[in-house]
Amino acid sequence: MTERLVVIGSDAAGMSAASQARRRRGPDDLPIKVFEKSSWVSYRACGEPYFISGDVPELSQLIARTPEQSEEQHIGANLHHEVTEIDTSAQTVTAITPDGTRTEPYDQLVYATGAEPVRPPSKV
Repeated sequence: MTERLVVIGSDAAGMSAASQARRRRGPDDLPIKVFEKSSWVSYRACGEPYFISGDVPELSQLIARTPEQSEEQHIGANLHHEVTEIDTSAQTVTAITPDGTRTEPYDQLVYATGAEPVRPPSKV
């Protein structure tokens, strides 16, 4: 049976992991599906200050890879799919999709959703 890789999060860490896995194993040996809750795949977040300042005039210039480019590498990019449950016993993830709910099995899982910044309390 073929192993399956599911990646949660499509920014730098998630797509780097997916790309590295693809370089090591072909699409017939390791199907890869990426779940992303937003409409962006692999954008350059470090470029946001340049967009805000106007040095980068178009937000689209921060896109590192399109969903179509991911598909060309045989990496399934599932946009607007928010993973709401990970069942490690059954090795499945459940996501809310534009069409309802979807459950996807996996053999390997990469969790690369990033984080929310937190400002520590200031000392007075």
